[in-house]
Amino acid sequence: MSDETVISVQDVGKAYRIWESPACRLSAPLLENLAGLVPPVAPWLRRRAARQYRDFWALKDISFRVGKGESIGIIGRNGAGKSTLLQIIAGTLQPTHGSIQVNGRVSALLELGSGFNPDFTGRENVYLNAAVLGLSRKEVDAKFDEIAAFADIGDFIDQPVKTYSSGMFVRLAFAVQTAVEPQVLIVDEALSVGDVFFQQRCYERMQRLLDAGVCVVLASHDLASVQQFCQRTLVFRRGEIAFQGASAEATKVYFQIEQQEKIASFANDGDVSPPPPPPATAQPISGWPGAEAGLAIDHANEIGNGWARCTYLSVCNARGEPSLHFRQGETMSVFYEFEILRDMGFCTGSITIRDRSSQPIHSKITLQDGIRTPARSSCGTRLRFRQDTVLHIACLDYTLDVSLDMVPAHLLDRPGISYDDYMAAQLRITELHSVASFSVRLREDCAPFQLLHFGMTGLPSHSDVEVVLPKL
Repeated sequence: MSDETVISVQDVGKAYRIWESPACRLSAPLLENLAGLVPPVAPWLRRRAARQYRDFWALKDISFRVGKGESIGIIGRNGAGKSTLLQIIAGTLQPTHGSIQVNGRVSALLELGSGFNPDFTGRENVYLNAAVLGLSRKEVDAKFDEIAAFADIGDFIDQPVKTYSSGMFVRLAFAVQTAVEPQVLIVDEALSVGDVFFQQRCYERMQRLLDAGVCVVLASHDLASVQQFCQRTLVFRRGEIAFQGASAEATKVYFQIEQQEKIASFANDGDVSPPPPPPATAQPISGWPGAEAGLAIDHANEIGNGWARCTYLSVCNARGEPSLHFRQGETMSVFYEFEILRDMGFCTGSITIRDRSSQPIHSKITLQDGIRTPARSSCGTRLRFRQDTVLHIACLDYTLDVSLDMVPAHLLDRPGISYDDYMAAQLRITELHSVASFSVRLREDCAPFQLLHFGMTGLPSHSDVEVVLPKL
């Protein structure tokens, strides 16, 4: 961290009054004002007023500092206090106690569309926002083409922003906030509404700002992005800092905090001997590629609780050859391996295919194919998985996630496990998000169509036709 401090937060707390009823919200201020007019009974009146509400502390004794050119992440559940802190840093909210010092111009992407007048055009809002940030019209004129090019919303720049999609909103807002040469850039989950390619452009621009000495504060639920981009991360829990340190360690702490209740339920589940499951696959996986076919995953963004780690990943075509380019309708085989780092129960692997907007279009766990691992996996065991997927999907570029879950034994005996039941019961051990990208292209030498189907996915289907001739 640079010796030059840009953001200094000392013992900051923020409290909100929670009123017992609407009537109390009216009577408490009256009692407090009356206490100032009638000194003899003032203590009694103030006690009565204090009973009308309780304080909810959104932030409690927060202290940290950020140096010049440093990127710091903030993660935590919804309601943990992340947005409240960012609003205080940005100056749009005052703390109840404590002090905060920010040196330099602050650009902030907080709530989606904040700072935009919905009736103004995009062009007018560019000038309005830049003026608020301290730029003259001449300075904005010089930067406008750069802002419009980065936002890439075309002719909509001259349309009212109330007609914009959420993605267009954030494109324009990010373009403005990063073009004004801030000393501090604050981003509160805003990039989540953009597609994956726009997000990549945003992170590239933020990296250039970091290299120029700008301080970046990023709050996000995308742990992989935080781990990759932020040098240091704060983990928030119920308004307090539960951990601050290296981002890789912070994501593990966050995983552990999130999974404490589930971990307890697994411990209880382990006290009872589960009925023996069907035998796991004992034969070696056919077609397992050699080490030379594996993808480089040493620097992949692996998010987990430290109980396992991914040691191998390979993507192959139907001929068993490593490939990241497929024709529509071909089979993609994903081979992956996890090393177990502590004794665990029943595990299941999964892959997820995401489109360019990071939306999952296919996600499947090995249990859905009837594949079971042993009921117990001891430390040092390596679990290998193979999942074959026929690519009846649109001809586009995609990204691939792989993950390992632990499932309680009692869930396996339940018929018809629902999605909600599985997600509530499973314990995510580790996940590699966007660990590989691959493309699906048009078929060659095919008739009558190059495309097997129209639309995003091709469902299993069958067609018949009958010709009924008119009766003579």
